[in-house]
Amino acid sequence: MYDNPTHIYWLSLLAKLIILEISVNLACFVYYARYNCVTYWHRKSCVADLRVYAEDNEAQPEVEYACAQPTVERHLSWEPANESGSKFCFTCNKEAPQRSHHCPLCKMCVLRKDHHCFITGACVGLGNQRYFMVFLFWCSIGLIVAMPHLFYYMNTEIAYWYPFGFLYYIGPVAVLRWVFGYIPFSQACFSTLFSFAAASLITAGGFFGLQVYYTTQGYTMYEYNNLTVRATFQGDGENMGERLRLVFGKHWALNFIVPLPWNLPILTPAISDSLFRVRSKVL
Repeated sequence: MYDNPTHIYWLSLLAKLIILEISVNLACFVYYARYNCVTYWHRKSCVADLRVYAEDNEAQPEVEYACAQPTVERHLSWEPANESGSKFCFTCNKEAPQRSHHCPLCKMCVLRKDHHCFITGACVGLGNQRYFMVFLFWCSIGLIVAMPHLFYYMNTEIAYWYPFGFLYYIGPVAVLRWVFGYIPFSQACFSTLFSFAAASLITAGGFFGLQVYYTTQGYTMYEYNNLTVRATFQGDGENMGERLRLVFGKHWALNFIVPLPWNLPILTPAISDSLFRVRSKVL
């Protein structure tokens, strides 16, 4: 497809970059899945309260991992605005915010749960959603780059796609043709790879688009499709910037270039009140 060594060099470099981005963000996603736990966020929120109180004893407009309570006195005396905001998790045997959801596979209550990803084996929550979205983004980019090259090979080496040659690109059709001895095993493998890549592109691209939509609406996928949650809670954040910083932290666009685990999510007081709507004595 390419005869120019320069094109081949830059294409190889791009492929290495994409593989690196996918691998690093997948590793971060799995590692930081432990930070989806409600207990971790309770601890972080209380520490943030004490830090703010010690600094200036005044409310801050935005606080990383804040619980929307700027003073110790207000924190200890806080009552939820809605009594239905707390619930009891019988599996964990403790009270938890209403916007946490127990995952039987991860064996913990996940705060701001999006869904459990069976491919990666971890939940998507407040602690690792940024890595999941960036992982999907680079998977989509990689497949967009790879598909034209796979199609070029299939079209020249397997069968011309028009009018019915594209049927030979379908994995199950190619496997059946190999079983009955019409094509060699290598062609069946390439057809299966092409089908898998096409399906993955649709899945990754569609999932990334949905993640962007739910994030800009201030919900997760689980919450957006749960009418009870949507009726009880408004979407997080008052504007697009607050919603993006809730997931990615400051300088959110840089996360698509390099992971920023030290760049903590930013919770405004209103978002914190919505997330940690549970009696403080339980915290």
